[in-house]
Amino acid sequence: MAPSKGVLLAHTDFPLYTVRSLDERHFLVAGGGGQAKTGIANAIEIYELTVTKDGVAGSSIARHDTDKHAVMNSSSFYDGRNHHLATGQDEFCRTYAIKYKVVTPNKADTGTADGAKKRKPEKSSATESSLVADGGDKKQLTFQIEETGCVATDFSSDGGFQKCVRFSPDFRHLATAGADGFLRVWKYPELVKIWEVEAHTNEIDDLDFSPSGTQIMTVSRDKSGCVWHSLDGKKISDLAWTHKTTVPYRFRACRYGLIEGKKDKFNFYTVNIPVTRSAKSPCYISSWDSGKYTLRKAVSAGADMVSAFAVSTDGIYLGVGYISGSVSVYISFSLQRLYHVNEAHSIFVTGVEFLPSSEVAKAITGKQDFNLLSISADNTVRLHQCPERTSFNPVVIILAVALMIFLLFYLMAELGI
Repeated sequence: MAPSKGVLLAHTDFPLYTVRSLDERHFLVAGGGGQAKTGIANAIEIYELTVTKDGVAGSSIARHDTDKHAVMNSSSFYDGRNHHLATGQDEFCRTYAIKYKVVTPNKADTGTADGAKKRKPEKSSATESSLVADGGDKKQLTFQIEETGCVATDFSSDGGFQKCVRFSPDFRHLATAGADGFLRVWKYPELVKIWEVEAHTNEIDDLDFSPSGTQIMTVSRDKSGCVWHSLDGKKISDLAWTHKTTVPYRFRACRYGLIEGKKDKFNFYTVNIPVTRSAKSPCYISSWDSGKYTLRKAVSAGADMVSAFAVSTDGIYLGVGYISGSVSVYISFSLQRLYHVNEAHSIFVTGVEFLPSSEVAKAITGKQDFNLLSISADNTVRLHQCPERTSFNPVVIILAVALMIFLLFYLMAELGI
């Protein structure tokens, strides 16, 4: 039986604000205490998922300290050789290359990575990502994290602050937004600005590229949502949230999601929250038609304020984190809630991220409909799972029904009915 609050994978020494899945068995978390002289670290840390006798566990295998800057948001991609990470640290976007590295166990356990001591991984089964060399020595897979670039991306008069960042689907561009209300697109990896537009009159809370790469969606504290051409920044459409409510609402988060796994077919989803928090005013999860830019459906997510939002890679599931520390998962096409756990974390959820779904993932986490990571400023990482729902072959069902009908008529004939 799964733990009632999800599987506790890690307890870090710094508050967590962003989480990224690197592959089926590795994920990255980042955060920190900022510039306050409290002794709380600012860091990026990579964990490996392993199978133990007690189930799934997480072990820290690489870490990079980020000096005085806490990592508040991030985006990543894999180019077939290395992972690339873009982060928001105050008014800057800092980028990193994350490279696979094979080391001997003693070096992996007791050595240092980028000036930070690694934690010794727990013992695990043969599914652990280790290699055996020709000489019989066991090798362990770890990561090397290197900073590759830095650029100021927000210029608010009150002090710049980058609130969101996303790579384009072709990984050639990077979109950033934040406190000054500007949407900016940069050439990657050069970090040269291509265009900018004053998208909103207040802070931009979230943005996302469409799977086709042709659109960028933004949502802001000014209560508006917009869709932009990714090529030149021209506005395509405003988003009109037409759900009837008795109090004013604003957009809080946004994400595109695939339909049937096809990049040319997608919807988009938003989180809409009351401008003034109230126990009588719920938050809403909303589904939109990406062709007409019209609201399809909105369902209540409860009065608990939504603080984190994600869509699975295949577009089937929506992950939601709340200020209370609770976590939910919704089915995207129906917006029906499939999973919910109250107060998985002791304080607000700062990020949620789905792990990839594959045979390799199933070997580690078991046969699950989804594997959702949640993080919080309580320094913990939890894994939420839902066992695969049983599916039946329709041909078998039809044959079974036909057999039952035959047996019924045979019995009636024998009884002379």
